[in-house]
Amino acid sequence: MSTIIFGSTGLCGAAFLKYADKLDALNHLVTVTRRSLDYESSKLEKIVEADSTKYPGIVAATKPKICYTSLATTRGAAGSAQAFVDIDYGINYDIAKAAKESGVETFVLISSIGASALSPFLYMKTKGRLEDDVIALKFPRTIILRPGPLLGEREKSKGFLNSATEYLMRPMYKFSFTKSLFAPIYGDEVGKAAELLIAKPFDSSKPVVEIVSGKELFEVK
Repeated sequence: MSTIIFGSTGLCGAAFLKYADKLDALNHLVTVTRRSLDYESSKLEKIVEADSTKYPGIVAATKPKICYTSLATTRGAAGSAQAFVDIDYGINYDIAKAAKESGVETFVLISSIGASALSPFLYMKTKGRLEDDVIALKFPRTIILRPGPLLGEREKSKGFLNSATEYLMRPMYKFSFTKSLFAPIYGDEVGKAAELLIAKPFDSSKPVVEIVSGKELFEVK
């Protein structure tokens, strides 16, 4: 089964690629990245493309059965509110539309805890709007993961606030009450959860939407 992966140089995407590579049912993995990817596999086809407007065309040409995206940024890293929306919502939604048109059966979106189109906060509002619009496309199966603050070694910083949050959350990760309140989680755990959910059978007779949020991610088996 062919799977296309966006965001494989990030914490969650890199972990998902690692676990997807071990899943026998996924026999063809395609990564689309802005920079070269330091990962090798006989299953893997690597596409390096810095122009995100070409991503929908790559999806159409690949014709995958599974599309995974964890493409994300922060307002600080993007440089402005509009640039953040253009990346976090715009690029991901264009990918989702192309995936739907190409016959993708399972669409996997890494979102965020607290995502809601009604949120007064730009980050949560943008994530929620994207979730709603992806669900409206009615894939046979939509999987949305909403992790809390992400922990792990990043190749590239996403700004001071993101780094400060991780610095504060990392020593608290081992306490169960922290997981219940804030749900800090390692990117590796998010990637593993996505792989486990994909591997489960589903009823394709009607659209299935699975949303796994916060501490629920620790319970995926």
